[in-house]
Amino acid sequence: MQRHTRNLEATKELFAPCTGGTESVHTLGGHVGYLVDSQDDNAHSELYLPWDFHKLTEAKVVFLALATLTPMNFRVVTDFCQAEAAYFQHNNQTDHEVNTMLNRVQECDISQALIGLVTNAPLEAKDYLGVQISRPAGFNTNAQILGVRIRYDTPIYARAP
Repeated sequence: MQRHTRNLEATKELFAPCTGGTESVHTLGGHVGYLVDSQDDNAHSELYLPWDFHKLTEAKVVFLALATLTPMNFRVVTDFCQAEAAYFQHNNQTDHEVNTMLNRVQECDISQALIGLVTNAPLEAKDYLGVQISRPAGFNTNAQILGVRIRYDTPIYARAP
């Protein structure tokens, strides 16, 4: 008699609100974030990936569009590493385009920014992750950046270290 086993996983989600930026905190209605609407403006989020992080399934920048643009462009810079390592051990830079509608909360997939550009290393459990969203010269960005949302898989029977 043969036994079959399955590696069961659960999906979890984290949201890291913006913790800083070049502009002051911006509010619209009940939403708070950092304004990115001028050249070289940026917003930052910081996140720690928990011990049960197994595999990234989704990563998105969450923003409130302050203009209808087809498309709106912005740049994402990521730095991630384990404790006691150089903060830029793994990093990436990606440019994004998304069609926006005024006053809508929207999301843009940034999963590719979470694979090390030089190292090809993916995001791992216990990584510290910094995300910068910016409007470089020549781009058309007009948004209130709310934060970064990450969805990941974890084994159901994972035990804390």
